[in-house]
Amino acid sequence: MAALFDSRSDALFAMDPASGAVTTAAPLDRESKSTHVFRVTAVDHGTPRVSITVLDVNDNSPEFTQREYSARLNEDAAVGTSVLTVSAIDRDANSVITYQISSGNTRNRFSITSQSGGGLISLALPLDYKLERQYLLTIAASDGTRQDTAQVIVNSSHYTVNINEDRPVGTTVVVISATDEDTGENARITYLMEDSIPQFKIDPDTGAVTTQMELDYEDQVSYTLAITARDNGIPQKSDTTYLEILVSDVNDNAPQFLHDGYQGSVYEDVPAFTSVLQVSATDRDSGLNGRVFYTFQGGDDGEGDFIIESTSGIVRTLRRLDRENVPLYTLRAYAMDKGVPAKRTPVEIQVTVLDVNDNPPVFERDEFDIFVEENSPIGLSSLRHPSIIPPSSLRPCLLPSRHPKVLCAAGLGGDGHHRAPRGGQNLGDTLGVPRTPWWGGVGDTLGC
Repeated sequence: MAALFDSRSDALFAMDPASGAVTTAAPLDRESKSTHVFRVTAVDHGTPRVSITVLDVNDNSPEFTQREYSARLNEDAAVGTSVLTVSAIDRDANSVITYQISSGNTRNRFSITSQSGGGLISLALPLDYKLERQYLLTIAASDGTRQDTAQVIVNSSHYTVNINEDRPVGTTVVVISATDEDTGENARITYLMEDSIPQFKIDPDTGAVTTQMELDYEDQVSYTLAITARDNGIPQKSDTTYLEILVSDVNDNAPQFLHDGYQGSVYEDVPAFTSVLQVSATDRDSGLNGRVFYTFQGGDDGEGDFIIESTSGIVRTLRRLDRENVPLYTLRAYAMDKGVPAKRTPVEIQVTVLDVNDNPPVFERDEFDIFVEENSPIGLSSLRHPSIIPPSSLRPCLLPSRHPKVLCAAGLGGDGHHRAPRGGQNLGDTLGVPRTPWWGGVGDTLGC
C-alpha cells in the first residue's frame, strides 16, 4: 500500500499503489520546474524519498528583447564599424542562438556575428548616401529549430559636423577626403562647393572647409553644403557628397525685457502676497542659455517689502504697506539666464502705494483756553484750530497788551483778524508776567 504526500505533485504524478510505479498525470514544463521531489509512504518499509528530473525538449522559441532597433551611420564610416548589437533569449536549457540577416541587406553592406551576448551588426562595405539613405534589415535569431525575427533600421547620413557659433573666422570645420585609384593627374583630386554659401569656403587641394564669416546660431542653426571631388583626368570624373554643418549655441545673448521699465500701484491695506504687476523678458539663446528666471538678488526689493516669482516674473507684496511711511517704491529686478557664465539684465520697477482712510483726525492738544470779552459782538472768531490756518497767511506784528510791560506776538491774517500763530511766544514770559493763552480776536478784545 503506497500514497503520494506532496500536494504540489499530486496533480502532475500518480502512483500505482501495488507496484509503486510513478507516472505523469499531466503535461510537464521544465521551464516552470525542472525537478520534483516528494515523499512516498510504504506501509511496511518506511518513507522513501523520490526525486524526478524533467528532461528538456526544444519547446520554446528564441525571443528578441526588442522588436525594432535603429542606428545611424555617417557615409564615411570605416568598414568594420560596429552598428549595434541585437539580443534574443531562449528559455530552453543549453540553447545556442545564432543570428543572421535574412533580408534587406542591399549590396551586402552589413554583416552579423553571433556572440554570447547577441548578434553584432557591422559595416561590411562602404556606404553611399546617393544610392541608399536607409536600410531595413530583418534579423533572425534561431536555436536550430525555432526562430524569431526583429527589424533593424540603419539610416545613412552624409558628413555631419558641429561648430560653436563663437568660433573665429578662419576656423577649420572639417576636412573632406576622397580617393581615386588612378595615378598621376588622373588621381589628383580638386574639391569645390557646388553652391555659394558665404559663411564657408573649401580649399581646392586639401578639402579643408573653413569659416569665412562669423556664425550666429540665432540666425541660422545649420548649413548643408554640396561638395564635389573631381579628378584631373580627361575626361574628368567626379563624385558629390553632402556636408551638414550644425551650429551649436553659446550664451552670447543677455535676456531682454519687453519694456524699459514697469509701473504699478497697490493700495496700502492689501494683504501680503498680493500681485502688483508682472515683468517679462526673453532670451534669443537656446536651451539653458535661453531659459530666463527673475530675481531681486543684487537689486532692490524695497527693504524686503516685495518679492518676485522666479519663473513668472510676478511682483508681489511680502507684507502690509504704509503709504504714510513710503508712498513710492523704486525697485530693481534682474532677468537672468542659466548659461555658464550666466548673463543678466536689470529693470526698474516703480510701485505707487495708494492711500486708504486708515488714520483718524488728531488734535494737537486735549484742551484749549479761550478768553472772550463780555461785550464781544456776535460772530466774533474766538478760536481757529491751527490745522486750518496756513502759516503762510499770517503776517507777524506786535500788539499792545493789557499789561503795560507786555507786548503780544501775533499775526495779522488775510481777513484782518489778529491771530497768535501756532506756538506763538508771549513776550510776557520774558518779563515775568504770567502768560494768558490766546487764539484769535479783534482790536481791543485782545488779551495777551
